[in-house]
Amino acid sequence: MQLDIVLIMLGAALLHAAWNAIIKGGSNALFEAVLKTMGGGVAVCCILPFLPLPAPQSVPYLAASCAIHLAYYTFLGLSYRNVDLSIAYTIMRGTAPLLTSLALALVLGVPLSAGGWLGVVLLSTGILTLSADALRRGGLARRGCCAALANALVIMCYTLADGYGGRASLNPVSYACWLFFINAFPMTLLVYWRCRGEFTAYVRQRWRFGLLGGVCSLGSYGIAIWAMTKAPIAMVAALRESSVIFGMLLAVVFLGERVTRFRALAVLLVAAGVMSLHVLA
Repeated sequence: MQLDIVLIMLGAALLHAAWNAIIKGGSNALFEAVLKTMGGGVAVCCILPFLPLPAPQSVPYLAASCAIHLAYYTFLGLSYRNVDLSIAYTIMRGTAPLLTSLALALVLGVPLSAGGWLGVVLLSTGILTLSADALRRGGLARRGCCAALANALVIMCYTLADGYGGRASLNPVSYACWLFFINAFPMTLLVYWRCRGEFTAYVRQRWRFGLLGGVCSLGSYGIAIWAMTKAPIAMVAALRESSVIFGMLLAVVFLGERVTRFRALAVLLVAAGVMSLHVLA
């Protein structure tokens, strides 16, 4: 892989961690998640007029992914409500590929190589180390960690849906952009219906952060799609998951979280495990 693509993908990983840090940095993580979807929907409107429609056979996958994302943003808000970014983000981004790989191997019969199983071991060790350190320090909020684990399962579901949907669409870029656009509506309307006054006031205060988060999310996803046309998909995916390291750094610098040696080791193990799964599996 060329050095410029490596650097661009590391930038995409930073963008992914950044929008999660923005959500964690707000006073209401659920509202922040909704603002991020709104920001992504607004940003993608500048691109959609220049793209063809996805192929009709991808519409069921697109609908399924949008429904799954309702659960994703709900669990995302619950995760960041009580748990540090460096813990919740690592659990979500690390457990999701672990579950996906195990599901492909055990349920769908797609075998894992020795390198793939090495990734599974590294991921499991990293997540257990992270949980043990948080438990030892009294920072393991059971409800928030359960939400993060549940969201890892949700991430696995929409990853599979979007993987097949992107292929069926015949234009993955168009598929992704329409997904960003459509996702802006269900969660926004639901939260507005249930918390109209409080949510409206929150939007007035934090809409700039929502737009920034949406742009970061769209930029991260768009860069990944572009890079997959220039370099091996496995390498691109592995570099993207280095976002767990950026998440830890942003948590320390901007959110004031204290990262212990064990927590840092856990994040590095998770990053190494995800990269092993993508590159060696």
